[in-house]
Amino acid sequence: MTKWLAGISVGGFAWALLSILVAPPYLVGTTPYRVNEDPSSRGLVFETIRILSEGLVLEGWWIPAKSPRAELIFVHGAGSNRTSEFVSSLDFYRTLNELEISVITMDLRNHGNSAITNGTLRMGAAEWPDVIAAAAWLDQHHSSDLPRIALGASMGGSAVVHAISNGLETDAVILLDPQLDVMDSLKQGAGVTTGIPATFFTVAALAAVKQYQLPHGAQSPLALGTQLKLPILLIQDWDDPITRSPYAARFARENPFVTLKKVPEIDHDARCLDGRKEWGSHVAAHPCHPEWTRNTVSAFLETALFGK
Repeated sequence: MTKWLAGISVGGFAWALLSILVAPPYLVGTTPYRVNEDPSSRGLVFETIRILSEGLVLEGWWIPAKSPRAELIFVHGAGSNRTSEFVSSLDFYRTLNELEISVITMDLRNHGNSAITNGTLRMGAAEWPDVIAAAAWLDQHHSSDLPRIALGASMGGSAVVHAISNGLETDAVILLDPQLDVMDSLKQGAGVTTGIPATFFTVAALAAVKQYQLPHGAQSPLALGTQLKLPILLIQDWDDPITRSPYAARFARENPFVTLKKVPEIDHDARCLDGRKEWGSHVAAHPCHPEWTRNTVSAFLETALFGK
C-alpha cells in the first residue's frame, strides 16, 4: 500500500512538472497551413490583398458583393486560415455575398500565408491588431458609409472582442462558437487531441496562461464581451467540445445586447463532421446547417442593421 501511494505521488509530481515545464508550448504552438484554394472555386469575384498590421504583412481577400448593404470582417480560428474547412469558410463567403454583404478576410499572424512571428497563439491578446488592420484597409481602399460587421469563429471570436475593446468601430458582431474562456478551451482542446480527460490539463493550461500572458480574468473574452454595447449574434453549438456552451449561456445572461441562437442538433455520424475526429461539431453550424445559418444571420442583420 505504501509503495502504491508512493508511486502515485511520484507520478503526480512528474505530471505536474510536465504540465508546468513541457506542456505549455504545445498548448499554444501552431503550424501555418498554406492557403491552396480561393473564392473563385465558389464562383465569387475577389481581389487578393495585403494588409499591414504592426509591421507584419497579412495575406487576405476582398470579396465584394454586387449590390452591398454591409461589409464584414471575417476572422478565422486558431490553427486555421481563411479557407477553414471546419467553418466551411468559402461557402460562408458565398452565403454572405448572396445576402449582399461584402467580405474582407485574412490569415491572422502565424497562420496561413501571413507573416510568422514566433508561431505562438495568444488567443486574441496578440491577434486583435490584425482585425483592426483589416478595418483600416477597408477605410483606405473601400471607404463607405455601409454598416460594418465583425465575425469571429472560435479564437477569432476572442480576437474580435479584444479588437472592439481596443477601439475597433463596428455596428454589429457575429460570434461562431467563440472562445470565451481561454483556460477551459485550452484544457478541452488538449483533452480531445490526446484522449486524456481535460481536467488533467488544468495545471498546464494555467501555466500557459501565465507564461504567455493569455487573456484571463478581467481580460478574458467573456469579461470584456459582457461590456460590449452593440448588437451581437452568438451562434453556439450546445455540444461543442472545445468552446463550450455554459460560457455562451453566461455571456447571453450577462449582456442584454446578445442574441443567442443554438445550432440545431448535429448527429455525431453526420457526413458534415467527416475528418473532424474528436473536434466534433466545433464551428460546424454552416457546413452542417447551411440554410439555418443563412436564415439566422439574415434575420439578425435585418433587425440589427436594416431596421426590419
